[in-house]
Amino acid sequence: MMQGSWIYIVYALCICMAVLFAWLEYRRANKRFLLLRMVAAIIAVVALGCIILPVKYNNTVTKTGLHNTILLTAGFDADSLLNGIDTTTVTMDEPIKKAYPKVKLISGLDELSNAGPLDIYGNGLSKYELAQLDSLPVIFHAAKISAGVSNVSWNDQLKAGEALHVQGLYNNTSAQKIKLVLTGLNTGLDSVTLPPNAQTAFDLSTTPKATGKIAFTLKADTALQGSLPVQVAPVKPLKILMLSASPDFESKFLKNWLSENGYSVALRSAISKGKYNSEYINIGQFSLDKLSAQTLDKFDVVIGDLSVLSTLNSTESDVLKQQVADKGLGLIVRADTAGKASWLQRQFPVDRPSGKEPAPAALIINGSKSGSGKLAYGSAHLIYQNGTQPLVKTKERVLAGSALYGSGKIVFTTLNNTFSWMLGGNKQDYTALWSAVINKAARKSDEMRDDIQFSSLPVNNQPVTLQVSQSNSSPISINNELMAPAQNAGVPFEWAVTYRSPAAGWQSLKQGDKPGNWFAYTQNEWQTLQFAERITATKKYAELHPNSQIVTKQIQQKVGIAVPKIYFYILLLAASTFLWIETKLS
Repeated sequence: MMQGSWIYIVYALCICMAVLFAWLEYRRANKRFLLLRMVAAIIAVVALGCIILPVKYNNTVTKTGLHNTILLTAGFDADSLLNGIDTTTVTMDEPIKKAYPKVKLISGLDELSNAGPLDIYGNGLSKYELAQLDSLPVIFHAAKISAGVSNVSWNDQLKAGEALHVQGLYNNTSAQKIKLVLTGLNTGLDSVTLPPNAQTAFDLSTTPKATGKIAFTLKADTALQGSLPVQVAPVKPLKILMLSASPDFESKFLKNWLSENGYSVALRSAISKGKYNSEYINIGQFSLDKLSAQTLDKFDVVIGDLSVLSTLNSTESDVLKQQVADKGLGLIVRADTAGKASWLQRQFPVDRPSGKEPAPAALIINGSKSGSGKLAYGSAHLIYQNGTQPLVKTKERVLAGSALYGSGKIVFTTLNNTFSWMLGGNKQDYTALWSAVINKAARKSDEMRDDIQFSSLPVNNQPVTLQVSQSNSSPISINNELMAPAQNAGVPFEWAVTYRSPAAGWQSLKQGDKPGNWFAYTQNEWQTLQFAERITATKKYAELHPNSQIVTKQIQQKVGIAVPKIYFYILLLAASTFLWIETKLS
């Protein structure tokens, strides 16, 4: 009511001012440009009134006949909202409600059960939240992947002495370089510098010095990306059988190193045809004259020269082959010039180019970036084959590789003078090489490892489904809380349980009498990874539940459109300028 009265008052004042200014121009003695002066005075008053009052005109616009409910999630772009924020816009995030007061805050997705088609903007919803939509049709407007680690993986269960490898992708959206740092106990262990404005792969590594449960961290400059939980188990001493054609320095130094590091070693060296010399270190004595299944059952790894292994009689050769293929016995073959072709070398062809031997070089052991001290490795090297994995190499040549053979592994190496490292006092590289080779080949332990899969990244105070493998319906408890697992109908030995961790950090899981552990992250860890996970899950849901009720018919509607005030300011300025100039010239 007050607004309508104000408009009439402005109208009355403008009319009075127009009449007054026109009359003043008329009564002036100088009648030059009288009509123009009167029109200019009236135009100035009209323009002033239009500046004060809202001036609109009607026009016809096109709108779609269906207006979906809009759900805003973290990461949404306000400019992407076609119709802006209105009464159909909702969110479950309090920070969004605080930034956009017009948005309706809802407590849960159950409030959208009767909302009809849903437009989701931003990073989307988690798998657990999407399940609550109950097949509600969705159109997803995904946000761009934010800065941070968008993909990461690492070997989370190690044996003492094994290296931790962290690999992934980092999305750097800034114009500055980023230093990605792997830390442990607030100490930098490895780092890499990533270029600006790029998504770059990274590979970091370190060797844990302690055993047990350890949580490393990954930082971008000083900003925490997330924790890297690792369980390091102590190594149980392995039992090694060494078969040598004759005593040599390589066998001697390897035997000494094995015994110094607590391995149980039995060594058989050929003296003449059918006669052998045997040595026993940290193991009881028994006959090694014939290699039987009972004898090989006592060992985890067999290390032998190719010439010895390929000249075993048919019975011993068949027993060795069966132990590797069926019982998982590890086999390390040292190439030499006397060996004849056999099943041992089928996956490891050796090239021995003639000419000058290559200069000593650093070796890359088990993918370690740091490399080793230089070693004269000779001209022989492996020709890479599909199905084999390089284990020790230079920049140009593969010197040791591994391949599966049934349930066991064969490691083949052309290195026969690693003892020169020990002669030179380089025990560290010698240890790194032979630890990697032996651990790669060793018979798999019967120890049960934690085998827990997650439906999504486990974050504290957020529900996550854990999938565990067990052959029977043993009770499952998490943090001493007995759970009710559901059996997978398609895979009977898989059981699933949903749990909401009350706190971040290590969590205990017990399957019957078998203890286990897993890790829950804080909500601010791996945020880019969490967002990417939500985007993927929401995209998949939207593909399975498309909005089939989209109306393509367009509705013509008349709306009032405000005239820009700038036009009236120009009219007022032009009329006032004319009257001022005419007064000065008269």
